[in-house]
Amino acid sequence: MEWHHFEYFKQLAKLENMSETAKLLNVSQSALSRAIKNLEQELGVPLFNRIGRRLKLNQYGIDFLHTTNSIIGEMEIYKNHVAHDTNIESGKLTIGFLHSVGVTYISDFLKAFKKDFPNIRLKLIQNHAKKLLAMLDDGEVDIIVTTVSEITPNTQFEPLLEEELYITLNDTHPLAHQDSISIEALYDEKFILLKQHYVLREQIDELFSHFNFVPEINFEGDETITIAAFISSGLGISILPHLRNIQIANLKQIPISNYAANRKIGLCYKTKNKAVPIINQTRKSLMAYFQSVK
Repeated sequence: MEWHHFEYFKQLAKLENMSETAKLLNVSQSALSRAIKNLEQELGVPLFNRIGRRLKLNQYGIDFLHTTNSIIGEMEIYKNHVAHDTNIESGKLTIGFLHSVGVTYISDFLKAFKKDFPNIRLKLIQNHAKKLLAMLDDGEVDIIVTTVSEITPNTQFEPLLEEELYITLNDTHPLAHQDSISIEALYDEKFILLKQHYVLREQIDELFSHFNFVPEINFEGDETITIAAFISSGLGISILPHLRNIQIANLKQIPISNYAANRKIGLCYKTKNKAVPIINQTRKSLMAYFQSVK
């Protein structure tokens, strides 16, 4: 049973004439006749009685017309609901983002976004990259700001920013006065890192592996801001992206001298959802914001 069959049946029940109905619907009479026949075959009962040139609903047809009107009415209600929820002026939107971009970028972005679109019903979800992608696939989030990971089919990734990774240490550390630091200079250091399922941690592990270096790890956490706070307390060092907008005392971030360490931040959404007004506008707003902070 196809959706347009309901509308064909409803109009034929109203006009009681095959040629007039076909003309109104802008379809051929044979296409209309075939659609009604398929509908009757699927339902297992005739819906019309032919009386002269008119097609009158029989009792089965009268009952099915009530059902058809209910279905079409419910569909109209749903379409209005969807239009309201996806409208850029008043719709619902769930944005997912990495822990490490929440304070550094997303909070700043949302100030301008909410000013431009004050009536959007916004929900925010913070998680690691792999979990965010799974939530996107499951429809739990509409758009995410994340690092490059294993993108699933029918998912679009658009790059926003490439961030350099820095050796991050307390400003009283003996290496804090250096303009850049080699990885070899860190062999005796104690590290504070993200947990192993984070994409940023995987990148750092690849860096260590490149130098055949097994670091001593004092602590593994879920958030860069926690790691930064522990570094500020002198508990160790780390390798982190630029801590933009994070006001924590005694921190110093220094480039790595002998390894090109960086990560790519981008936005992800399901490819078909680009046609959804609120998702597409959010996409445009995110791209404009990140372009402005490069």
